[in-house]
Amino acid sequence: MTSMLHAPRSRTPVEVDSFRPSAARMYDYYLGGRNHLAADREAADALLDAVPEVVTAAQQNRAFLRRVVEYAVGQGVTQFLDLGSGYASPGGVPEVACAGDATSRVVAVDIDPGVTAQVGSTARATGVSGRVGAIHADLRDAIGVLEHPVTRRLIDFDRPVAILCLAVLHFVPGELDRVLGPLRRAAPRGSLLAFSHAAASEAPTTTERITRLVYDCTLTPLVLRSEETLTAAVSGLELVDPGIVPVNRWRAPDADAPASTLLGGVARL
Repeated sequence: MTSMLHAPRSRTPVEVDSFRPSAARMYDYYLGGRNHLAADREAADALLDAVPEVVTAAQQNRAFLRRVVEYAVGQGVTQFLDLGSGYASPGGVPEVACAGDATSRVVAVDIDPGVTAQVGSTARATGVSGRVGAIHADLRDAIGVLEHPVTRRLIDFDRPVAILCLAVLHFVPGELDRVLGPLRRAAPRGSLLAFSHAAASEAPTTTERITRLVYDCTLTPLVLRSEETLTAAVSGLELVDPGIVPVNRWRAPDADAPASTLLGGVARL
């Protein structure tokens, strides 16, 4: 396939709020991307001044994404519903999935209209729009995502699908089953549910308070959750070894490295 990495940067859609930082654009900034505005850089730099390890966490999450997608393809799962996808960039889901199996299909879902505009234009520019689609939606509307025409066009729910919730559920308030429940019920046997999530300490730390304060300025405030809460959210599913662990220790060569601040895991439906 033609790489999705070298498509021209899309223009910012008129409906994007350029005065309020976006979590998706801040994440792109941490990864060294180009899809960010002045408000995003200001917020991200304020956080990085106090919590410089945010960049490492973003890089660890991107590496976790790659291992998860490679694992899914290795299990014969070549359909991906990527919730909170973020911008198309090097090492993203479409590139890794299609490198493993050229027939892979990906639906990217994001609440940021700039993300879905860029993912869609990149897919068209690189000739993969028949296998990669984008939906501008709030993932809390799981039924709307599942019934969206793009999802129906690209995802066959008679076959296993990998549902990816990577570094996004910590922007979802309330009970996680509101999002995960409909997805679990819609996905057939053999599907995979992968997630990564910012972990909460037993007692809030200064770092956590600063991070939450910065993200309170965005449309998607941060919600930290404990490992116990995440384990409960996937109860009844079979956790793939090694279970819920720091993302840089999930089937990784640097499993003895200092633990990431993000917890992640893959469950089999």
